[in-house]
This record gives sequence, structure tokens and C-alpha cells, in this order.
Amino acid sequence: MKKYSLSIALLAIITALSLYPSTELPETDMAFADKWAHWLMYGTLTVVLLWDCGRGKKTRALAQDICLMLFSMLWGALMELAQIYLTTTRSGEWMDVAANCFGAICGLLLFYAAWKASSRKA
Repeated sequence: MKKYSLSIALLAIITALSLYPSTELPETDMAFADKWAHWLMYGTLTVVLLWDCGRGKKTRALAQDICLMLFSMLWGALMELAQIYLTTTRSGEWMDVAANCFGAICGLLLFYAAWKASSRKA
């Protein structure tokens, strides 16, 4: 369990932020700030999941890594549903789900680029 503590902590933080009352969130003038936040959260989640699950291994299993990315996407979709059904101040949006999925894909690609670069140096 300790091996996955960073992933578990990040899942807890994302869940809390997703269900936090929208009336308490800060306002911003940045265009699409909400979508960028979703992209960043789920990209980061994917990278952390990949890192936690592959720690200490010299090779990567692409199928497992794609499953971890899909888990991140599914978690994002579930958080949007939770906003609809479990809160009164939040609303789920399809564009948020799209931003979550795009972030997860980018996280996988970024992780693989960094992993390939670091394995060339070793």
C-alpha cells in the first residue's frame, strides 16, 4: 500500500476538489481555466499512476500503462457524475470529461517520452 501512497493521495485530492462546493472556488478571468485545471489534474494523475505502478521495473508493459490511463479517464468521468448526483452546487460537463481524457492521454505521452529519454541515458 505504501508503494501507491502518492497515487492514493492524489486521487483523494482530486475527489475532494471535484466535490468541493463551487461557491467556495475562486473566480478567474483566464479563458478555459476550468478545462486547463481538468487537463492538468488528470495528466498529473496518469503520470503519478504510471510512476507508482512501474517503480523499480526496467521495462514497461504498454497494455498495463494504457489501463492506468483508462482508469484515470474513468475516474474523471465518475467525478463528473458525482458532481451531478452527489452535490447541489456543482454540475458535470461533457467538456470537462473531454479535458480529463485529453489530460490523461497527454500524461501517458509525456511519461513515455521522459521514460524513453531516461532509459537512453542509462
